[in-house]
Amino acid sequence: AEIVNYQINATLYLYPGPESEPIRAAAEAKLKAYISAQHRLGRDIRKSAIYAALHVEGVQRVELAAPVADIVLDNTQASFCTDYSLVIGGSDE
Repeated sequence: AEIVNYQINATLYLYPGPESEPIRAAAEAKLKAYISAQHRLGRDIRKSAIYAALHVEGVQRVELAAPVADIVLDNTQASFCTDYSLVIGGSDE
């Protein structure tokens, strides 16, 4: 199988509230579950699914810097996330 490496870099903008770390941790947990589930032959990496994973309660919007496009794989390829970064960009309100 061919391994296709990718990275995820996202900035999370939160609704105003007291604590940002529990929100970031919840988003990270869902993102890690998505990364793990997609680490199979032929499983595409879709931006829409990354957005969905990161939109946990408390997140107002997500800016995704990477990947810049969906990563479409064939049945001989598997994805491998070499790194991910989740940054809190503050509040939008």
